[in-house]
Amino acid sequence: MNLIEKSLAVNELFKDLAIETQQFNEQSHLKCLSGCGKCCANPSVPATVLEFLPLAFEFYHSGLAEGILAQLEAAGEDSYCIVLNQMTIAGRGGLCSHYSHRGLICRLFGSSARRNREGKKELITCKLIKEDQSKQYQIVSAAIQNGLEIPGSADYYTRLFAIDFHLAEQQYPINLAIRKALEAVFSFYYYIEGEAV
Repeated sequence: MNLIEKSLAVNELFKDLAIETQQFNEQSHLKCLSGCGKCCANPSVPATVLEFLPLAFEFYHSGLAEGILAQLEAAGEDSYCIVLNQMTIAGRGGLCSHYSHRGLICRLFGSSARRNREGKKELITCKLIKEDQSKQYQIVSAAIQNGLEIPGSADYYTRLFAIDFHLAEQQYPINLAIRKALEAVFSFYYYIEGEAV
């Protein structure tokens, strides 16, 4: 598979996840607080290059790639996700400016489960949801143990690895993952154009 095909395969994975996530969200009635963005206000959110290929191709084709790359290079390691539109000075609120091209980590958080040390599924979510929607969170946690269907984060990472293990094996802070995805897209087109000459 070339890089475009890998990006398309990631998008297919995202479509499958969107279906499962929507079904879970309709049954769970849990939702993020309006305008929160606190999970994005963390410079060390771990992400892979592969999950951000669709975003990198979007930046490239929309003519934004060079500007975004310059922003990423200028941003320090303590910077929040480059696509977070902060709505408060303290950085505690915001919305994703490229929501349809967000990474796998962004799609799984709040709508997927992992297995804990006892092998039981537990919802991957934030402290704010656990506290603000405490009663519903407890109901949903019990329902998950009793068979409520929920996307499994490990299942989707396994599918990501199957697309390209090399681009999915290493996790980086989110901005570095986005930067490496952009660099991969630039390299891809550089070699394509070089072959056309």
